[in-house]
Amino acid sequence: MTTRRFDALRLASVVALAAVTSVGCIGDIGGGASDEDGPGTGPQSCEEVGIHGAARPLRRLSPEQYENTMRELLGDEGFTGDLGEGGEIITESEVRALRDGAERAISRSGSWTKPVFPCDIASDAGDVCVDDFLSGFVTRAFRRPVTDAERVSLKAVYANARGAGMTFQESMEMLFQVVLQDPAFVYLFEAGEGDASETTRKLKSYEVASRLSYLLWNTMPDDALFASAESGELDEADGLATQAARLLDDPRAERAVQRFVSHWLQLDGGILHHALEEADKDAALYPEFDPALRAAMRAETEAFVRRVFFEDNGSLADLLTSNRAYVNGPLAALYGVPGPTDESTWQWVELDPAQRAGILTRAAFLTVLSTAKVTAPIRRGVWVVEEMLCSELGEPPANANNVKVEGGVVDGKQLTVREEVTLRTTTDPQCASCHNIINPVGFTFETYDSIGKWQTEEVTTGLPVDNSGTIATTGDVDGPVVGAVELSQRLSSSERVRACFADRWYREAIGEALGALDTCSLETIQTQFADGGSMRDLVLAIIASDAFRYINVSEVGQ
Repeated sequence: MTTRRFDALRLASVVALAAVTSVGCIGDIGGGASDEDGPGTGPQSCEEVGIHGAARPLRRLSPEQYENTMRELLGDEGFTGDLGEGGEIITESEVRALRDGAERAISRSGSWTKPVFPCDIASDAGDVCVDDFLSGFVTRAFRRPVTDAERVSLKAVYANARGAGMTFQESMEMLFQVVLQDPAFVYLFEAGEGDASETTRKLKSYEVASRLSYLLWNTMPDDALFASAESGELDEADGLATQAARLLDDPRAERAVQRFVSHWLQLDGGILHHALEEADKDAALYPEFDPALRAAMRAETEAFVRRVFFEDNGSLADLLTSNRAYVNGPLAALYGVPGPTDESTWQWVELDPAQRAGILTRAAFLTVLSTAKVTAPIRRGVWVVEEMLCSELGEPPANANNVKVEGGVVDGKQLTVREEVTLRTTTDPQCASCHNIINPVGFTFETYDSIGKWQTEEVTTGLPVDNSGTIATTGDVDGPVVGAVELSQRLSSSERVRACFADRWYREAIGEALGALDTCSLETIQTQFADGGSMRDLVLAIIASDAFRYINVSEVGQ
């Protein structure tokens, strides 16, 4: 989960927000030249700039990418490696983990199914084997041809090992381990083509291949993608489109789609809530909530995303409005629909269209954005404002009241969650500037309890719930709305929502920190997505953009 998405949830506690004006509270998705101001128009027009390369800093393989790459490189599906958190700066323990991973790879040589050493290293094959190793395995490990300087350096590693009395096999294994700890293997470095005076450079074909494979497969390029890079096919738009479609059609691409949706929905956790698998609920109120039900919620979400993206029209509207659900016994009971009666049997069903419409009305999303006992309308409202409308919210004050709202007694009167939230966040005009936007959206989810079950009365107070609300700041679908079904339907037709969804996909593909020229590529992508609405076409449009194929080196590291 990215820091920006986590930061959004700082506003999700039921607190008095920072003393900000309404202008400072809500930012637009356009109008700024940098990420600090929002992805807006830079100092020059897009037409004047020409090519809109994006800044992308040096980054290293994530722990998952490292493990996937090692498995692909060696053909060893059983390889495991622990690189810790995988932050931008490698730690001493992670350096040791890389060494341990290289040693573990050698110890598992009997499990390799892909060629590593081009000769029998048990017999002394000499320099010919070393040269072939550099041209073969090391080229694959570095995901590009080995440079002359690297060839000299790596051959020196082998020569020094032999000079120290190591056998041929020991020297080759030493060279193998050095390669797997080399920065060219550990890091995804993109220099582009051109001299030092050029600020915008076209990525080299092998850099494009790696960018494409790590985006869609989260691992190194396969042989076909390497061949496309070598032939120059990836230098042309048509060739890149062909390879992008091939990778997207491969089953391995599903994990990238699932990863985006899970991050976007914050199912993997946030500052104020745990990941779905760690969600804690009051056992007395929700006795059915157990690890099996949590797992079923995740499985249903992934099945729904898979069906919408890969089998149906793949539109954002389908994601937000379809009432098809993949359920087992516990989920069928939670949704109150006929279906399987046990945990192991699954089937597709139609949910009540008056109660459910798309991903925002499903148990997984509603469960993570709730407290242990009741709903969390501000968490849910902040998510919609931030992640559906791309409206940036201010920070809560340091002395904010973090006491959870669960429905309480004020002046002798029992309040619903909605009433208590309203009392605690809108009586101060400075707080109300944000909460008058957040709360009315969050209240539309009040008919879903803490585990996403439909409710007409609160589980804690027994008082009737009110799911009426208002949408603001969209510019095209603003107005009163009743319930999350109507909310989802309205959002699905909003141009602003489609633009925001494209922005979130773009950031997932290109990077969170947007540069001044990102706006130009992003605006083109948003226009294309607004015309069709296919999530597949959105991904392909991002890959076809200047931001994906060029790098703006003047902004790298800023």
